[in-house]
Amino acid sequence: MNEDQKKSDQEHLKELIILAKNGDSASFEEVYKTYYTPIFHYILNRIKNRKEAEDMIQTVFMKIWKAIEDWDHNHSSPLSFFFTVARNTLIDYFRKNNREIVSNEIVYAHKDEQTTSNEESVKEEQAEAIRNAVSKLSDEQQEIIRLYYTNDLTYREIAEITGKREDAIRQLHSRAIKKLRETYKY
Repeated sequence: MNEDQKKSDQEHLKELIILAKNGDSASFEEVYKTYYTPIFHYILNRIKNRKEAEDMIQTVFMKIWKAIEDWDHNHSSPLSFFFTVARNTLIDYFRKNNREIVSNEIVYAHKDEQTTSNEESVKEEQAEAIRNAVSKLSDEQQEIIRLYYTNDLTYREIAEITGKREDAIRQLHSRAIKKLRETYKY
């Protein structure tokens, strides 16, 4: 998706959210359908339990529905707003359950027992090497990498979600990439 298309989609979604702010549930339903998958994968990537992730995504969208009146479309993108709610819900979940945040993984590798080809074996080894390299990053760096690459967010959006300055996000990203280059050996 090119930058102009992304901006156009963001503007359309902002309009839908503004309509939802004014009580238009059909607009919110369209927003829900648009953001369900990326937010669900974000949550599932963190808690690694599909049932809990499905429950949590409902909680996230209920919180979004309740907080939508407070969303200022002039200061944050819809995606940043939604990911911030999801991130805060995850933090509450981990605090409530006294659980540690599961390390983030960029690559999901599913090994098919029937596949014996060298190509599949090489892909599995590469995925494992990437997971090992990513696991050596700090939790903060892992989150930046995941939001940037997996969720295709900009530095500005990540800054809005994490409450950090954009230049700090760029620096964390740069350091994470440098560490990945040093660590990733394949």
